[in-house]
Formats: sequence, structure tokens, C-alpha cells
Amino acid sequence: MFFIALLLAVVVSGYLFLKWHFSVFKRLAIPGPDPCLVTGNLLPILKRGQLEAMCSWERQYGRVFGYYEGWTPVISVADPDILREILVKDFNNYRSRKPFPLAPRKSLGLFLENGDQWKRSRASLTPAFSTGKLRQMFSQINDSVDHLVCNTEGKCGESFDIYNLYQRLTLDVIGRCAFGLQTNVQTDENDDFLLNIRVLFDGLSKTIIQPLVMLVPFFSHFLFALKNLVFLFGMNPVMRLRNQMREVVRVRKQMGHENIMPDLVQLMVFPNCEGSKSTRKNIEPMSDREIVAQSMTFLLAGYETTSAVLAFLTHALATNDDVQNKLCEEVDEVLKSKEVTYEMVNKMPFFDTVIDEVCRLYPTASMIVTRVGAKERVYNGVRLPAGMAIQGNVWALHRDPELWEEPEEFRPERFSAENKPNIKPYSYLPFGAGPRMCIGMRFALLEIKVAVGRILQNFTFAKSCETTDKLTLITRGAIVPRNGVNLKVMRRHSI
Repeated sequence: MFFIALLLAVVVSGYLFLKWHFSVFKRLAIPGPDPCLVTGNLLPILKRGQLEAMCSWERQYGRVFGYYEGWTPVISVADPDILREILVKDFNNYRSRKPFPLAPRKSLGLFLENGDQWKRSRASLTPAFSTGKLRQMFSQINDSVDHLVCNTEGKCGESFDIYNLYQRLTLDVIGRCAFGLQTNVQTDENDDFLLNIRVLFDGLSKTIIQPLVMLVPFFSHFLFALKNLVFLFGMNPVMRLRNQMREVVRVRKQMGHENIMPDLVQLMVFPNCEGSKSTRKNIEPMSDREIVAQSMTFLLAGYETTSAVLAFLTHALATNDDVQNKLCEEVDEVLKSKEVTYEMVNKMPFFDTVIDEVCRLYPTASMIVTRVGAKERVYNGVRLPAGMAIQGNVWALHRDPELWEEPEEFRPERFSAENKPNIKPYSYLPFGAGPRMCIGMRFALLEIKVAVGRILQNFTFAKSCETTDKLTLITRGAIVPRNGVNLKVMRRHSI
């Protein structure tokens, strides 16, 4: 009888605790979908996809709502005034990001680091993306785009998935510019470097491990205890990529600081040896573990998000002939010679509006603009407790009809010099905002301009029988095309 009473007490206590845990948003008077007492709102997220689920909830509950990512309560915010407070004005309280379910416990890399560790890493890595560094890396980007143009020419007139070509380009560019690697990813589809990356990202969208960690966060400790065992059986692409990065660091240290290369690894290995004109003094070098973690962060971010933006941009041009024709005119006027320069690609104002509008319609990093507050705050009547995960719902923000006229339409003129001042501040956040906004934004935009600009010198994008007017999307960290972007490239007439 005693054991029955004890069991009953445990069951009742567990039930009451779950009721209390999953009622946090009711106590805060924040609307949102009703959670299951075991899985929260995880099942709708898995069934419909995180993007679609959040869009549906935003339409139903408004700009601010609460949901449960499994066990973890999250407040979604698509209010520009509140986001301004969180991301910029009150940044010191919101310096941390929401933990990523599959993040390692150590050596997180810049994206997932918090507090003083993030501040130190950001200060060390920011010079890698200065104007001077971008100028130095321009020729490497341009060389990689040579392969892209060649691959595009080989597909001329036929229907194909251009997203595949862009993935290979961005991996090649980040490999060259960040790590000094001369890869074969654009000439060999079976290159090990490329295959490891693709296995990793495909796994993120298919694995059951991430939902398990969302449901039972403690499971992550067990998961990472097994990582070395998994690697022994050749099943862990992350470990293989880490080993490649370790080898890069080892070789670079052997080369010494006098063999200066304009890339990220050189900056991390020899932070105080950038030449006599450098203002960087007495910066504490990173450990090998930290360097590998930062390298992995930039490798994965530079590959996935930039290739997705290129794919979305190309689809927009293929389905909007008037915009593409106007962009071709600007390309012809500015890129008059075959020899494209850094200065040229930064003097195309219409191209800038096109990219801005693509990033509004398809903010590929929408789901990773997150913060956690150290102290409780109240903004616009919304109470945000300390330690609560905040999700910047950038996708909903960019398609809010109160902020954007006919938001589903592709209209680059929204970002013209005349119209841009009319955009409400903090209603456009494709790269985040504040001190933690994307460190590689200018690098990514440069790569996009060079790639598309050089293709449009000789080709145009056109619909094929496989082109869909609306793309099917999937969230795997970044928001990307689920089935690629199928279209044709057609050779332009001589000008």
C-alpha cells in the first residue's frame, strides 16, 4: 500500500509540475497555441515544419505569441519596436542567444558563444571582414566565380537545379577565403569536402535526434558523450570536418606568421602579426579548439545561407522578366569589360534594391535571430522573464501587411533611394541587428553580386517546365529551397 501511495504521489506531483511548466504563457498573459503536457508544441512543428507553424501561429495570435519548442518555452516577436529594444537599445541584457539543440557543450564558435567569450571572439574576428580584407579576397571570389560561369555555360539551354551550383560555389569561396583551401568542389561533385557538408545538412532536416533533444534537453549530454564512438564507425561528418580544420591549423602554424595570407585562419592563428599598419595589439591568441570551432561556424554559415540567397535571387529574376531586364541594363552599363573589379560591383544601386527585396521575401536566417535576457523586461506591455528564449520572427516581420504594401509581391523599388526612408526602422532584419548582427554580411553580399553580375554578363535566367512560381521551403537552421531551384539559363545576344 505504501508503494502504491508513493507512486500515486509521484504521478500527481509530476502532473502538477507539467501543468505549471506548460502554463507559463497563461501566467504572462501571452497568447499562443495550447501545448501538450508531454511534447509542448513540438508535434505541430515537426508535422508542418517550423516556418509554416510559426507563420500560422502569427496569423492567429499576432505579432507576439508564446509556444513550446518541446520542453523549452519560446516567445516569438515580430514587433519592430520590441525587437529594437531587444537587439539594440537593451543589448547588454540580451547578449546571449537561445541555445541550439544540437550545439556542443564546448567550443561553440561565434554564432553560439555568449557573454565575454562572444565579446572576445567578435573583437578578434571583425577585422577579417573589413573593407581592406574584402578587397584582398575579391580576386579569390572572382576566381571561384570563373568556375561557376563555366558550369553555368555547360548547362545553357537545359533545365537544371542552379541551387546545386550555388552550393558548390559558396563552399569553394568560403574554403578559399576563410581557410586558404584550394578545393575541387566545383569541378567534382563527389569531392569529399562537399559530400561531408551535404551529409551534415541533409541530416539536420531528417534526424530524429534534434526533436528528442528539444523534448528532453538532458538527452544532449548523453548524445555528445557518444560522439567519439560514432566517429569510429565513420558516421559523423562533423568530426570529419573538424579533423580537416585541425589539419589546416597545424599546417598554417608550421608556415609561420611571415607567410601572411588574407584569410580567417591566419587572423586567428597569428592575431598580432598582421603587418606594420595593423592597429591590433596584444590580442590573446585562440586555442586550437577555439580556432576549429570558429572555422566550423564560418564554414557552415558561409555555405548554407549565401547559397540559399543566391538561389532565391535567381528564382526571382527568372519569374520577373521586367526586373531581370532592368538589372541586365545596369550590369551592361557598369560591368562594361570582362574584368570585374571590387569598385564596379559596389556601384550598382538597382542591384542593391533587388538583393534587399529578395532578402525581405526570403530572410534565410529568420529562425536564428534569437536572444535570452539576463533580467526581466517589459516592453509595450509584454513581460519577458529573465532566462526566457526570445525568437525574432523575421519572416512574419518582413511580410506584415501593416508594414509592407502587398508584402507577398516582389518589388525591388521598395528599397530605392526615394522609398527607403519610408521603411519603418527595424521592420527589415535579414541579417539581424545590433552588435550581434551577422559579421559576414558584407562578405556575403559581395559574393552574391559578383556571382550573379558575372552570369548576367552573358546569360539570362528563364523558366523551364520544372520551374514553380512558388518555392517549397524547409528549415534546417537556415530556410532553404526544399527541392532546389529548377530553371534554364539562356545565352544573351551580343550587345
